Amino acid sequence: MATEEGVGNDIVHVHGTTEPVHEASYLFVKVLGKGAFGEAVLYRKTEDSSLVVWKEISLSRLSEREKKDALGEVDILSMLNHANIITYYNHFLDEGTLMIEVEYANGGNLATKIAQHCESNELIQEEQVAWYLYQVASALQYIHQFGIIHRDIKTMNIFLTKADLVKLGDFGISKILETKSQMAETVVGTPYYMAPEIVKGDSYDHKVDMWALGCVVYELLTLKKTFQATNQLRLAYEIVKGERGDIDPQYSENIQQLVSWMLQKNAKDRPSAEELLTSSKFTQIADVQEMEKKVWELNTLSRKLRQQSSVFIETVPIIKSKITEVYQWGGGKQTPQKQDIFVKGKSAIQIAAGHSHFAVVTMEKEVYTWANVQGGSEIVGQLGHGNTSAYKAPKKVEELEDVIQVSCGEDFTFCVSDEGKVYAFGSNYYGCLGLEEEDDTVLSPVPLPFFSSNPVEEISCGENHVAALTKDGEVYTWGCGEFGRLGLGSEDDFSTPQKVATPGKHLFKHVVCGSDGTFLITVNGRVLAAGSNEHNKLGFNSETSGLRKSKVQVYDIPCKYTFSTVKPLTRYIITKVAAGKDHSAAVDCKFHGISNIVICSHFQFLVQQKCVIHTIFCLKKSFSLRI
Repeated sequence: MATEEGVGNDIVHVHGTTEPVHEASYLFVKVLGKGAFGEAVLYRKTEDSSLVVWKEISLSRLSEREKKDALGEVDILSMLNHANIITYYNHFLDEGTLMIEVEYANGGNLATKIAQHCESNELIQEEQVAWYLYQVASALQYIHQFGIIHRDIKTMNIFLTKADLVKLGDFGISKILETKSQMAETVVGTPYYMAPEIVKGDSYDHKVDMWALGCVVYELLTLKKTFQATNQLRLAYEIVKGERGDIDPQYSENIQQLVSWMLQKNAKDRPSAEELLTSSKFTQIADVQEMEKKVWELNTLSRKLRQQSSVFIETVPIIKSKITEVYQWGGGKQTPQKQDIFVKGKSAIQIAAGHSHFAVVTMEKEVYTWANVQGGSEIVGQLGHGNTSAYKAPKKVEELEDVIQVSCGEDFTFCVSDEGKVYAFGSNYYGCLGLEEEDDTVLSPVPLPFFSSNPVEEISCGENHVAALTKDGEVYTWGCGEFGRLGLGSEDDFSTPQKVATPGKHLFKHVVCGSDGTFLITVNGRVLAAGSNEHNKLGFNSETSGLRKSKVQVYDIPCKYTFSTVKPLTRYIITKVAAGKDHSAAVDCKFHGISNIVICSHFQFLVQQKCVIHTIFCLKKSFSLRI
């Protein structure tokens, strides 16, 4: 399998089967790491914007034993289904290369976490260590019941999500024991975490994983390896005969005793994962039920992706390479300026612009914002950085993660996470933030409680109003109601989301807010609109001519208080609409731009890629942002 620069022909791997197949399209993001026999590459699935890792292993460069280990990892991963284990999605062989698709843990690993605390010279809180211990022990308890020994537990193989959910990975040298009494004999593993029985060449069982877990917990508590030496021979002696160092007395006696229990030289004296989790020493430092609930909640997205991958239809991967660049101009700058920060994993997948600020969502689902203050405009929190500073360069919004969409109003910003949670920050004038009792300005992202049990699929901001489409297909609007832009039958303002009633039984696919109007696009390509129709920007005005015994009639409709069908567009199947201050534009299912059915003032929109419209913007102010 290969990749191409730019957007060209698809590259497809076909297995030569007559069975129905599902085509999964991927966009290359970046190489996460390289080894002697392959590499791990991050991709974004185009169908749902989720990030996945493809492990590409060149079998031709492996020994027979190494080939067996690589194929064994597939066998083991495919049979496991646990919240704290990297999820397997798919695999195939491609001309001597083994491709394994697995879950992406976007928060690094425990080795990185420890290194960060070493730099700041701060010990990790006991509560957090207990949280990591619970998750790794839960994963080990799960695999041990299947007779699987991981054999390479170490801080670099314990991955994290940005929500601090542990994901145990790298089962390349794991061993499946046929019976509980069977013992493994192969010398494998990383020396620092190697149990005494492996060092001595004795047979061993799942207790070697518990020794390694003890080494990991000791490292979390002390920020240093359990046993250290200048050479492997000395390290082996220390593991078999040596004593570990003391743990800082700030940690409880319970967690110190747990470490001692796992680091018993005699394997029989060590606990199993189940014994550890149910011991009084552990339950006194951790609320097991609460932790179990937290793991379930944090693992929602992974469960969804695994369910999608479990459909019994063969998947054909289509791998593309797409380079995106972000340019900014306007506000006195006539020449587009490239924002160099948005490369590789930070490549932009979506952009938005307010009156004086910009926002970008990257492939790694992070949000960056920056300002372009002109005239009398000011920053009132719309950048989400906890202050009113006007950052001129893109800056990551640290409090946001797993964001798939951003939308900017005049001086406020909304974000939607992959789980449908909604976050808002900036000016709450007109109640635009949907937070009835909130202050006039919000400097950092806050969740909207209204949508906590009703996940949002898409959100769109006008200058002073907002529209949201939920995953259940319901439409809500709030903010300034002037000219009927909320579609609620009046010009009243609303500070909390209000459910919109629409004519007929429409199923909606998109919501689009203009400066003072709103569009709704249905799944079958119909368009409804409400709000100001000045300059006929909603397309409601019509002219009749050529009818017998009838004069030419021109109907000028200034505004609509409720959502009504845009009749001139009913001859098309509309997929996208963009709304500017004085004009609108639409794209039909054949990717044709439609502008002649509306009277446009200062009509501008961007088209690219061989005259086929993929992205369409209507420029609201005197600056622009292009991806």
